Amino acid sequence: MIGLALMLCAAAFGQQAAELAAAGVRELEAGNVQAARRAFEESLRLDSKQYEALSGLGFIHYSQGSFEQAKDRLEKAISLRPNSFQSRFLLGASLVQLDDAEGAIVQLKRAVALHAGHADARKLLASQYVRTRRYKDAVALLQPVDEESCLLLIEARQASGDSAGALRLATQAAQRYPRSAQLAAWLGFQMQFAGRYEEAQKLLLRSIELDSSFAVAYQLLGEVFLKQEQYGEASQWFARAVEKMPEDVETLLGYGRALALSGKLSEAEAVLEQAVKAAPKDARVQLQLSRLYFQMGDEGRARAAAARSVEMREAAPVVDAVPAGLRSRGGTPR
Repeated sequence: MIGLALMLCAAAFGQQAAELAAAGVRELEAGNVQAARRAFEESLRLDSKQYEALSGLGFIHYSQGSFEQAKDRLEKAISLRPNSFQSRFLLGASLVQLDDAEGAIVQLKRAVALHAGHADARKLLASQYVRTRRYKDAVALLQPVDEESCLLLIEARQASGDSAGALRLATQAAQRYPRSAQLAAWLGFQMQFAGRYEEAQKLLLRSIELDSSFAVAYQLLGEVFLKQEQYGEASQWFARAVEKMPEDVETLLGYGRALALSGKLSEAEAVLEQAVKAAPKDARVQLQLSRLYFQMGDEGRARAAAARSVEMREAAPVVDAVPAGLRSRGGTPR
């Protein structure tokens, strides 16, 4: 009798927990996040294996930026329903935010296998392939079906060394999306990479016209003028870029070079010291400081910076060939 009573009690709790989870789903769909959260938490208090409650709380935690909590809830949800696309995708997205690219790839591959036509899942998986330098996998996964897919494909081709393919795709994409500041900047980057500086300038100015807040276009204009040995003009564009992204090491390095080549050595030193603070383990910063110190006639500091550069180069990861402002995360749920 006692056993039967316990079974009936457990069944009643389970039914109540399921009803609360269903109520939470309705509240969440209606946009009542706090009410949904209360329902989900009460459901799990009665029954810790309610999938809808775990999945719903995982979504709420993710949308509120609590990625560790989202990960915990979603892992438990997947243990109950391993073939849930929604939970796999959200767990992968949470791992992206937690800087766990390999873990994200595992979950996103399962998500894509469950729902091959989900564009955001494919883009987010491709972004993690690019991040882990598995460029062929990224290219194989994507089709240029929208602007974000085009950006990821261009990045993957460029980073893999296929500059011609990246230029071809960037040209086509910029024609298809003429109002995209990022695509105009990508094409400008490709043009300056190919030594076509006048075309690059026009495209980068167009990018700024489309979106004056898009900082990387200012940086790339600095690079274009630097390569043409127009150091004053380059310094002006780099200075504007630094205002918008003061901790971007590529921008600070370019600005430091432009100032040094203009003969403004003390200003260049100040910029490179700023770069040291932004990227204390970046060998390129120490190498450029070494060259600057030699230019200033300070051989002691020059040799010390050169030695630090060698040490850092041996320990540091490979530096991306693509400007940080042009790199895409791709497909992240909003």
